[in-house]
Amino acid sequence: MEIENQVSLTSVPGVMAASGYLGIKRDGVPDAALFVIPEPGAYSGVFTQNQFKSACVESALDRLHAGKSIQAVLITSGNANAGTGLQGRADTEMLAAATAKQIGCKADEVVVLHTGVIGVPLHAVRLLPKIPALVAALAPTPEAGKKAADAMRTTDTFSKTSIRQVHSGEGSFTVAGVAKGAGMIHPRLATMLSVLVTDLDISQEQLQKALQTAVSTTFNAISVDGDTSPNDSVILLSTGEKPLMDSDATNAFQDALTGVCEDLAKMIVKDGEGATKFIEVEVIGASSDEDAEKVAVTVVTSPLVKTAFFGEDFNPGRIVSAVGRSGARMDWEKVSVRIGDILVFKDQVFPAVEVGTSQVVMKADTIRVAIQIGDGEHRSKYFTSDLTYDYVRINSEYTT
Repeated sequence: MEIENQVSLTSVPGVMAASGYLGIKRDGVPDAALFVIPEPGAYSGVFTQNQFKSACVESALDRLHAGKSIQAVLITSGNANAGTGLQGRADTEMLAAATAKQIGCKADEVVVLHTGVIGVPLHAVRLLPKIPALVAALAPTPEAGKKAADAMRTTDTFSKTSIRQVHSGEGSFTVAGVAKGAGMIHPRLATMLSVLVTDLDISQEQLQKALQTAVSTTFNAISVDGDTSPNDSVILLSTGEKPLMDSDATNAFQDALTGVCEDLAKMIVKDGEGATKFIEVEVIGASSDEDAEKVAVTVVTSPLVKTAFFGEDFNPGRIVSAVGRSGARMDWEKVSVRIGDILVFKDQVFPAVEVGTSQVVMKADTIRVAIQIGDGEHRSKYFTSDLTYDYVRINSEYTT
């Protein structure tokens, strides 16, 4: 399932991007992406909740908690630098210092992110000679941005970018983002990296709050396989070029940021390793957010549900069984399920559905599942993919 996207992070005025080969991947394939803003700016981030964290996540978190301004984000692909001990952290900081020296900023004004195989030493010293050429390649062009997005990829089949240009009152601003991710995708976060930039002049506190709000219903509402990694990171920077006019601009910024994050999150699901279906699961009528999320998460992580969608096998009993074992509080007499426009469960029975009708809905590339569990006001929406032969193949050959 491939998507063409011509947007670039360089769409934000002043942002420059570069890609290059540092020596991590085989055969000289680009394995580094660099994004730079004109001056150190406000920085926010949301990171994996996995207790096993990569050196790069620990480094980025230290900068966030210290309230540092950030001017550059360096991403290396092919090695996660996770489970590599003190040397792994030293490797991350070595790359930050080398990049900062070339840009002309401080080492702690550079965030370094890694993605790739876990548990393999990075040996950053062998990569340092290529940093000057990477920095020299920085350009504000769409082509430079696209190449950088491509260089971030591991098992991704396409690069993922999105943009919102907003006019609010007498002012205007831009929010743009880039992401990578296709496997080990599940809330809190997933095997994904994302860099977001805005030119709106907004404080670090406001930036962090807006990012957490946006992530909660986007990057934290997707699942490909139920796994998360030690490296998951979403970075948001502000160049501070456009003044924040009023509360309307703040609201418009939140909407724009959430929109960009949702675009990227959906692309990650559509690019799920081996995926052939994009599935939206919405749970309504819950008595609490927690109950709604329990049902949604149980359905989108069920191997039986996901394989049925892959095989285009109309089997609503698998969905209802997942709902029943979710542990959520519900009024069972009011539980109903629809697949597409077809009512498949109500009043504790499965209505008869014509074979032709069921085949049409199951053959669609995008399928919506609507689940009602009562008369409550709470709901949850998740995006997921099917589980295919290719997913097993890709992940059984990942290091070989």
